[in-house]
Parts: sequence; structure tokens; C-alpha cells
Amino acid sequence: MKTTHRDHDEIRKITINLPASLIDMAMLGSEKSLTETIREALKRYAHHLACQELLALKGKVKFSLTYEQMKALRD
Repeated sequence: MKTTHRDHDEIRKITINLPASLIDMAMLGSEKSLTETIREALKRYAHHLACQELLALKGKVKFSLTYEQMKALRD
């Protein structure tokens, strides 16, 4: 997946058609606005796609450090 980096402050106004039942389910028990709910869902979807890309690389990337060395650097 190719991503384009845009200014994070850029806002796009869009019109989408969604089933009311899907909107109701997504907003159930939340006090967030519809915009906030959709924004969070899109962020989660982007995260899901990034994780899929990383998992596809499993076993294909060689590291010069061991897991233990990388973990020690993180601490």
C-alpha cells in the first residue's frame, strides 16, 4: 500500500452514504460525534492495513541486532 503524506491539519469535507444501522452500531454507547466516530474508525482501519503490511514482511527482513538487543535499547 502506498501512502501519501499530507498535512495533518488538512480537513476535507466529504459526503458519504452509510446504512443508519451501521452508524447506530458504531456510535452505540459512545458520546462522540459522528465525525469523531468516523475519524476513529478510519484511523483503526489505517492501523489494520499497516499491521497487515508488516505481517506480510514476516521472515523477509534481516536484522543486525537480536530481539534481546533491540529490547534493551528500548528500555
